[in-house]
Amino acid sequence: MVKSYAPIQAYEAKQLSYDLLTNPKDFYKHNRRYATSFVLNVTYGKRAPIWECKEIADIYGCLARFGRVRRPGSFIVDTFPSLAKNPIYNAISSWRQVGEETFKKDSAVFMNFWNETKARVEDGTAPHCFGKVFVQSDFEEQGLDDLTCAYTWYPSHLINTYK
Repeated sequence: MVKSYAPIQAYEAKQLSYDLLTNPKDFYKHNRRYATSFVLNVTYGKRAPIWECKEIADIYGCLARFGRVRRPGSFIVDTFPSLAKNPIYNAISSWRQVGEETFKKDSAVFMNFWNETKARVEDGTAPHCFGKVFVQSDFEEQGLDDLTCAYTWYPSHLINTYK
C-alpha cells in the first residue's frame, strides 16, 4: 500500500522544490504545506496547492486548539480528575465548555473531509487514497458511525488486509 502512494510523494516533492526555488524566504511555509498536502492527499485524495488554502487553515486550526487544551496546566481537572464531578469547580471553570467547543469545531473539519470523500466515492471521482478504501470497507458492519470514521485514519482491520 505504501508503494502506491509514492507518486503522490514525488509530486509533492517536485512542488516543494519549485516553491523553494521560486520563493526561498518562505522555507518554513513550503515545508509545512508539503507535509500537510501529502497527508491530505494520501488520506482524503485532496491537495493543498498553496499555504493559504481552506484545508490548511482548517487543519492548523485543529492543531492550535489541540495545543491550547493540552498545554500542561491549562485545566487543573487534568491533574485532579475527581474535580470533574465537583459542582463548585464546574461552576467556576470553563474546562468542559472549552472541550465541547473544541470538539464541535474539530468534528466539523473532519466530518467535512469525510463527507467530501464519501461523496466522491459515490459519484466515482475519488482518487486512490486511504479514505476511499475506508469508505468502501464494511465500516458500518464493524459498528462505526460517520463521526468515528471521520476521526479514524488507520483502523487495524483495514491495515491487516494489505499484508
